[in-house]
Amino acid sequence: MELETIILFALMCKHAVADLAVQSFRVPSRKHLYFNRGLHLHSLDHSVLTFITLLFFINPLSAVLFAILDYICHWHIDFTKSNILKKFNISREGPAFWRLQTFDQIFHYATYALIVFLM
Repeated sequence: MELETIILFALMCKHAVADLAVQSFRVPSRKHLYFNRGLHLHSLDHSVLTFITLLFFINPLSAVLFAILDYICHWHIDFTKSNILKKFNISREGPAFWRLQTFDQIFHYATYALIVFLM
């Protein structure tokens, strides 16, 4: 297996931990607000875990730069998703939420593919 594939898989596992396990300890926040504390804490969770994950594969300075990229991307992806949910009054119980959530996850995975590509 190529190293790039292993790194991509590690980043996807990191994503699951940050989006599901870690986020389960946080109260729901108003991520539709650009400077919302909860949105930035969640993005920081991703950034820190990306940094830790990448330290196994690359030098610390590069890991910091890619962690910052993940922070910025995660912040904007979640901000955009939350604004779409709010603008169109999409319920978290309805099928439209899950369709939007699908695109949200695709954009996050694309971030990891970009990181691996840039490496």
